[in-house]
Amino acid sequence: MKHRIPWGLGVLVPLLLAFLFVGAGCSGGSATPPPIWPGLAYADNVLYLAGLDGHVWALDIGRGGQELWRVPPADSKEPAGFHGEPAVAGDLLLVGTSAQGLYALDRATGQTRWTIATANKAVLARPLVSDGVAYFGGEDKKLRAVEVQSGRVLWEFPTEGWIWASPALAGGRLYLGAMDHRLYCLDAASGQKLWQFEAGGAIAGTPAVGGGMVFFGSFDSSLYALDAVSGEQRWSFKTEGWVWGGPLLHDGVVYFGATDHNVYALEAETGSLRWKFTTGDLVRATPLYHEGTLYAASRDGRLYALDPQTGQQKWSFFTDDPKAGQLLSEPVAAGDTIYVAIMNGRVAALDAASGAQRWLANPAQTK
Repeated sequence: MKHRIPWGLGVLVPLLLAFLFVGAGCSGGSATPPPIWPGLAYADNVLYLAGLDGHVWALDIGRGGQELWRVPPADSKEPAGFHGEPAVAGDLLLVGTSAQGLYALDRATGQTRWTIATANKAVLARPLVSDGVAYFGGEDKKLRAVEVQSGRVLWEFPTEGWIWASPALAGGRLYLGAMDHRLYCLDAASGQKLWQFEAGGAIAGTPAVGGGMVFFGSFDSSLYALDAVSGEQRWSFKTEGWVWGGPLLHDGVVYFGATDHNVYALEAETGSLRWKFTTGDLVRATPLYHEGTLYAASRDGRLYALDPQTGQQKWSFFTDDPKAGQLLSEPVAAGDTIYVAIMNGRVAALDAASGAQRWLANPAQTK
């Protein structure tokens, strides 16, 4: 089955589905599609976009986002099912699908190099790539370690819930959240479980690791800090909404957004609130830190540039599309430019210092 969310429903459908998953233990079900939004990756002056219509594009950022290639091609009759967030792995682009598993595409041409089937289940999270190995999970409730160049599966680890986020890697350990409410700590070389922690709700974001701790959010409206070695809880912080995306750890501060419309900054050591900034709608995506500024995307259609020390707004960019201009995906930085993927299919390039729009591409409308 091809998983698609209608344009007019945007994020309402995934939010309702997530609510059902929380109430039902978040174990996932084959009849219900997980949420999807566009995803971006950047390398060597090329921006890679996995769009809501299921295509993958390579866009030339030096020519206003002009298309270099797309998969499937514009004239293809092949169904377009690429709905995972892409990841660059050397000369390959790794991207998941709604039902056909994980694909490795040649970054120069878009040609398929290898695939890994996942029993007709979706792979939506961005693969984590490190030292020639890619780690990815999906709707089949498994985390896999794969040799990047060959596509050979090195090991698999089963969970009891869908995996909607990438794992984090630190000190030879993988930290993985799943919709079964659990954070898993695994040996990265073997996939052996070292410990697990049970939260009060589903975990749909990528953890952050640093300073001997691992940080993650949950649909129980909490951000947790655990000892990275033992898994013992150090502290938790309660919000007024789900913590859907992963946190960002920078200079001893944890930054994250929640569905209560707020962006939070907490002291990593204690969990005490440093500041919070209120947007006009839910904040799903992980914030981005780039050259002294924190960037946070909101469903209100704005990208906010904030002072990371105080939470003071520097500027905001508005997509100017009330019906389908929501921002649900993590922004991407390259040099002095910030790129955002919009739910209406467009990609905007913004001046990092001022928020001024440099170009706006609409690859789905080009042939």
